[in-house]
Amino acid sequence: MIEMATVTQRTRVAARPPEGARPPARGRESRGAITRNAALDYAALIFLGIAVGLVSMLLGAADYGTPMFLSYFSSPVLVALNLLPPVLLMLLIYLVTGRSWIAFLSVSLFVTTLACVHFFRMQILGDALVAADITRAREAGMTFNGTYTLRIEWRICAAAVLIAAGAASLAKFAGRPPGPWFIRLPGAALLVAISAALYAGAYTDTGLYEKTRGEYLPQEDTYTRDFISRGFVYPFIYSVQDAFPKMPDRYTPQMADWLLGAYEYDAIPDEKKVDIISVMLEAYCDLSEFGALDFKTDVYAGFHRLQSESVSGRLIDNIFAGGTIDTERLFLTGYTSMDTYSEPTDSYLYYLKEQGYATEGFHPGDRWFYDREEIHEYLGFDDYYFIDSFEDGDPSDAYFFDKVTRLYESRDRSRPYFSHNLSIQNHGAYYDTETMNGIYIERGELTEPAFNILNNYLAGIYDTTRRLEGFIDGYRDSADPVVILIYGDHKPWLGNSESVYAELGIDLDPTTEEGFYNRYTTPYIIWANDAAKAALGNDFTGDGGDFSPCFLMNKLFDLCSWGGDRYMKAANALRAYTDVVNTPTGYFRPGGGALTDTLSGDAARFYSNFRIIEYRRASAFVTTQSYQTK
Repeated sequence: MIEMATVTQRTRVAARPPEGARPPARGRESRGAITRNAALDYAALIFLGIAVGLVSMLLGAADYGTPMFLSYFSSPVLVALNLLPPVLLMLLIYLVTGRSWIAFLSVSLFVTTLACVHFFRMQILGDALVAADITRAREAGMTFNGTYTLRIEWRICAAAVLIAAGAASLAKFAGRPPGPWFIRLPGAALLVAISAALYAGAYTDTGLYEKTRGEYLPQEDTYTRDFISRGFVYPFIYSVQDAFPKMPDRYTPQMADWLLGAYEYDAIPDEKKVDIISVMLEAYCDLSEFGALDFKTDVYAGFHRLQSESVSGRLIDNIFAGGTIDTERLFLTGYTSMDTYSEPTDSYLYYLKEQGYATEGFHPGDRWFYDREEIHEYLGFDDYYFIDSFEDGDPSDAYFFDKVTRLYESRDRSRPYFSHNLSIQNHGAYYDTETMNGIYIERGELTEPAFNILNNYLAGIYDTTRRLEGFIDGYRDSADPVVILIYGDHKPWLGNSESVYAELGIDLDPTTEEGFYNRYTTPYIIWANDAAKAALGNDFTGDGGDFSPCFLMNKLFDLCSWGGDRYMKAANALRAYTDVVNTPTGYFRPGGGALTDTLSGDAARFYSNFRIIEYRRASAFVTTQSYQTK
């Protein structure tokens, strides 16, 4: 008995773990070799990276849905170009951090968040999310917050489930880090080199981009649909190169200065220095021109009266339902496409300042929205005011027009005055599909949501129009010469997937000429009081024509008999060749005729030269004065 006890005691002692040793983690033994094999983590990340890429393609298809998604697989190269980036990025982060769940969670959140923003942007604005939009991510988020009705569907839920399930699985079952740092570091460097080579060789290759596309949409299409036909990750990466100004072919500073030297700089005669007030109205357009509405109240009567006593026409914008700054900044700069404006950039404001003008304006919105506070300073405003600039700030048009008038009345009267102002009242104020702010049209066959949205929109337009009439009336008898420019920034968004326009029978397909003009046009009027008419020798009435926003300042200068600076002279020459330069479609309108995506002959040669001048002006502010001297 004593001997048996001794043996048992020895057995217990032998089974006891060494002093200081840690017990095995719970469940570790049941997982066995799986936890110790980093190769399985690599395989899991590759699988999950492919899943994230596929989900991004589902979201990239937007409202074209499953048929578009399935059409991607007609091009294996297209599928690979969408799936490779999330896979490579996950592997890279795994090698750097040593944690597969961190690699998956960071990449999946990044890619699916961008894809979801694209999906919602397509719902609301009908535009794809491109790399240049990332610089305005905060503004986009604030715009979507409570303003638009976002449709959450199964694809969004699938993305959320994938992220949650993938991260939880890797956190629970993932193995050890993939080796020491001296092994992981070369692997990470190799992945970086492979990614850089793919970007330079495949993701920026225009020829490859044109060959790889889903077959759901026709080849002849708009930029947005062209983007969607390639998934999401691939076209988004391809768009990175467009986020920065491209140097035109044959560009040198000397070439640009030589081309610009062909034009003369004209000063404004003192007797013609009238005051200018420009007002851009949020989402203002004339729906009566479609003949699709039976009005109970003519909400546009006042605007039509103002048109009859002004120079009037249409802007052919680059945007639909959003993107206000495109119209605004092309007007101020005269550039044919919008830049990032991350530093002082030449604009027509600097010419006006050279001529002694004070430059200011007002927007009853937030100063951070679209980086307006900073960029307006870069573009040459002396002062610019926002809703928080005044204690009684109010986004209504009643407040807006009153404040613009008060700023004019308090101006420095020793200097001529240029004021640029933006309203905000009609920014998403009409999306309520259940209630109305009045009834302005007959319902006819409209659905209840469409009827409500239209009446809410027209209620805002009716109020804006009456305020506008009163605003202009305040300058009629003024002894100070004043010219007032009024224009809309873009068509309104009237419901998800353009449903209200569809119910009205309004074609918005930009691949047709009718749809193009329906989608991209807004009205403008240029009105002058009697004092300004006398000073400028112009009655300011008649048809002003249609053209892109980059030529709007040119039209204003023409009516004022101002020659402008050398850049404006070059832009006038371009306008004679083509009065439309539409960036989303790539359309031109040579000689004011039919739309085309290709210029030829003298028009093509001049446009090529103008792009050299434009690039020089936009990218070399410090030299501006040297080639704009009198």
